[in-house]
Amino acid sequence: MSQISTPQIPMPAPPPMPEPAAPLPTRRRGMIALAVAVVLVVVAGLVAFAITRSDSAEAQPLALSFTQGEERTYDVHQTMDANISSPLFGDEPMVMDVTQVIGWKVVSVDDAGTATIEVTVSDMSGTVNGTEVPSTPAPPIEIRIAADGRVLSAGGLSLGGAGQTRGFGFPGMGQLTPILPDEGDAVSVGDTWDKEFSQDFPFGEGTIDFSATSTYVRNETVNGREAAVIETRMTVPIDATLELTELLDALGPEITGATGGAGLEQLGDGSIAYVGRGTFTQTSFVDLEARELLKTQSRGRFDISMTIEGIPGLAEGSVEMNFAGSFTQELELR
Repeated sequence: MSQISTPQIPMPAPPPMPEPAAPLPTRRRGMIALAVAVVLVVVAGLVAFAITRSDSAEAQPLALSFTQGEERTYDVHQTMDANISSPLFGDEPMVMDVTQVIGWKVVSVDDAGTATIEVTVSDMSGTVNGTEVPSTPAPPIEIRIAADGRVLSAGGLSLGGAGQTRGFGFPGMGQLTPILPDEGDAVSVGDTWDKEFSQDFPFGEGTIDFSATSTYVRNETVNGREAAVIETRMTVPIDATLELTELLDALGPEITGATGGAGLEQLGDGSIAYVGRGTFTQTSFVDLEARELLKTQSRGRFDISMTIEGIPGLAEGSVEMNFAGSFTQELELR
């Protein structure tokens, strides 16, 4: 554990895009649009309630505690203001405002305190580019969360899966829980610690890496419960290649529900290479006695370049795109 304070690194603005090329043939545009929908599924990789202030000088361990069979319900609100651009089809906005209810059920807890949690979604509503999101139910996913809050696996997708977010996401959205100190490390208000870890990237080669600096900011009373307030600044670089065959074998029906696309099997020989990063700031409230997450507020920016290859109808052999913008994400225990 080190006493380091690191400022958030702002995302560079994307470079000016060239003038859009001549309109693409209908079939080719259709295949590219379908590939874009799949891209958005995978980029996720994969997301003022204080009443009183009561800082304490006494050092204490901070950790999350899970019990097999326990269930929790959280309200989640996500927004995005982004842009997708390509020399082939110009610029397209991506504006999202979605709310949902997340149910957690702890399936198992290993000897290290890492929990496998089944996540389900209900009561989803909102819009993407002004269009209402579908209410079609999606199957549950499993995530793995360590006692120090690291999300080791987000089910291969963003929170809730493709069918629940319509595929829109980016690395880091799945890190809903705070990044806490190593087990046994006692910390006081004002202490800072660093963590680096990777999240699974299950459908190709590469990793989603997290570099985080967290600070124990203060204690607050949240709905009558004393909570530690943890602020974390994260940088999430990504350098990975997705093999569409692996994705479609595992998630074809769910992707179809998310994108409304047909003919997904035609993408099976394709691949998508991702290079970029996100920077996020997360403020979390952790019950000091129950060792339970009460609330999380996140915001950040992302800028990811994608190269798509092996898609039918691409005479040029590949398509390059840029996906950049900002997001917010809030989670609160019911």
